[in-house]
Amino acid sequence: MDKVSYKVAFSAFKPEQVIFVISVDSRKMPSGMIAGWSMKCSFEPPLYAVALWEKGYTHKLIDQSKEFVVAVPNKDLEKAVRVFGTRHGNKIDKFEETKLKTKKAKFVSVPLILEATINMECKVVDRYITGDHIIYIGEVLASYLDKKKKILVNMRSSKKDRWIFREI
Repeated sequence: MDKVSYKVAFSAFKPEQVIFVISVDSRKMPSGMIAGWSMKCSFEPPLYAVALWEKGYTHKLIDQSKEFVVAVPNKDLEKAVRVFGTRHGNKIDKFEETKLKTKKAKFVSVPLILEATINMECKVVDRYITGDHIIYIGEVLASYLDKKKKILVNMRSSKKDRWIFREI
């Protein structure tokens, strides 16, 4: 076993889940990002955590709205994943750019992504600053699953392509 930097060790955690984290601005316009750091953290109550970069736009929206949607993509959403993962929501309308279809959520003002494999409506119940990221703990108020669609994971990063995706 070789001693390596934490960056090398962190990047070895593959495959890595890929999720959309969506929130809304004060006008209820949706925006979001792709996150690789998230987890289930409780069954009772049902809680899901996402870790977002402290300087990003999505965390500011979640701080304002106190709610978010986690949407798990599939192969059909790979192009949208790349846009949401590389472009800034305060500069472009990612939903317009990708033509993602949305559906009104039942309990939050944040829309669901219609084509996603999984959607979870979350209300923020806690928030932790952890270095350069903020962890949001959301209570899952409603969840949805399309059993016919697989989920997309990131297999690894490469020099010529930021991600290499596979369905599982």
